[in-house]
Amino acid sequence: MKLAASVRALFHRLPDDPRARGLHARLLPLRPTRPARGDAGIVVQCVEDPFYLGLFTRLCHALRARAEPAIDLYVPRSVNARVGAGWKTMLMRSFPLGRLVANQWVRLYDVVTDRVGYRSTSLRHPLGDAIDAWRSWRIWKAARSVAQLEALQVDGVTCGDLVLDTYLRFRPSPRIRLDDPFLFYLLWQAHRDVRRARRYFGSVRPRLYLASYTTYVQHGIAARVALQEGTRVVCFGNFQQFGKELSLDDTFHTRDAVRYRRDFDAVPNRDALMEEARRQLELRLSGGIDSATFYMASSAYRTTTAEVPDASGAVVVFLHDFYDSPHIYADLVFPDFWEWTCCTIETLRAASIKFLVKPHPNQIALSDSVIGELKQRFPDMQLIPSGVTNRQLVDAGMACAVTVYGTIAHEMAYLGVPSIACARHPHVAFDFCRTATDRDGYVKLLRQALQLSGDPKVLREQALQFYVMHNLNLPREQIALRDAMLAAWRESHDTEASADAIAQAFERLAALPGFDSFVQGLLGAPSGAAALPGSEPTWSTP
Repeated sequence: MKLAASVRALFHRLPDDPRARGLHARLLPLRPTRPARGDAGIVVQCVEDPFYLGLFTRLCHALRARAEPAIDLYVPRSVNARVGAGWKTMLMRSFPLGRLVANQWVRLYDVVTDRVGYRSTSLRHPLGDAIDAWRSWRIWKAARSVAQLEALQVDGVTCGDLVLDTYLRFRPSPRIRLDDPFLFYLLWQAHRDVRRARRYFGSVRPRLYLASYTTYVQHGIAARVALQEGTRVVCFGNFQQFGKELSLDDTFHTRDAVRYRRDFDAVPNRDALMEEARRQLELRLSGGIDSATFYMASSAYRTTTAEVPDASGAVVVFLHDFYDSPHIYADLVFPDFWEWTCCTIETLRAASIKFLVKPHPNQIALSDSVIGELKQRFPDMQLIPSGVTNRQLVDAGMACAVTVYGTIAHEMAYLGVPSIACARHPHVAFDFCRTATDRDGYVKLLRQALQLSGDPKVLREQALQFYVMHNLNLPREQIALRDAMLAAWRESHDTEASADAIAQAFERLAALPGFDSFVQGLLGAPSGAAALPGSEPTWSTP
């Protein structure tokens, strides 16, 4: 019965999601009343999420009010159609079934776009697909290490990191297995995405690409190819700012934090911002959810009565969700969180350093089995109960925190504890977190973990400086835009919220004064890493 219902749903005109359908109905008045002229000026990613449907509709409607660009749709549905590698999931990724589902979302996006620009999967170029399959097969069979795949480029487009992250998330698997045929499938899809994106962006040459994230094959390849072909790319995947313009030097949707410490001295109203940072961090550390961690299902500092283990003089390893995307920041030392975890534990054990391991508070259920594997591999590993808060660990005398790039680094610094990390993470500019750039350097830092203690006042001061730069150092109008975007995100992902509530959240967003400035900036010529608001329009206006 369930299978029959799923099959019937494939032939519905719109997705079997009442909130998405309701939002579409409320956005219909914004649909263009006349066809656009000429080639595409804008291409929009067809993200199967009501949040991006509402956001991109409002942006494109405002752009049309100022100019008359044709708007194309990029349909990325491919690997992301299902999680898993069994025959049922592969069937849902196949062309006929994938096209049926994708077309439902294409119809939703008719309030945004004039036509489909290109798709990740189609039957239009079978010879090209066959050649891509042969090239992918050769790469897969020749791969001798994960590092070799991580450095992969396809026709000048770096995409090894995207392939690895897609494997971890959609296989799903906590580690990369080179002999897995699913890896060959992902390599094939990466080749196809590069070829299709190159043909579209190279021939149509849109001025602007509106995207969500830059992780995974379906997101990252289009963004990187667009930049190479001279298209301006603006993504909405981080929640510290409303829209980030990418560049060839920075293709990540996460914020570039390298200059945070240097730029702090030029921040106006520093005292007021530092006080606001203190207030927000105190809220988080007392068990609340501040604006920077609004996405968390539960706080790592919530009140608990759990028994606190002996953490005196111990290093605490804060695990990540093993199935999350590790390459959301550059210069990652390890290809996945499993290899990082094993290296960390092995190094601390070999150095006879006391350590505890704490699972991620919001990890998916699949991570429970990975924790079981870790217990089998390291039977003496001491896990911290999920009910124990991070503040309790600090009060119990922990000496150092270890993470790849987590928020735990500045939280621990605020509480007077240093940390160790190993990627170009948000805290990389500050001394409270010691960052390794290679595996040998990481191992060396771990062996010195008990000697990294610093002045608690200095650590706390730098933690506040980081919070200011990462979350508060924006003009007032842009802060209001970002907060309105977060409110719309919450409504869009609240299963109890109605389509009316979602639509109203986007109406409030579009009514803000900063929204007009932002849209005006989108009309400007490509400007690398320059700020978006305030650019002069370069398109003809009606």
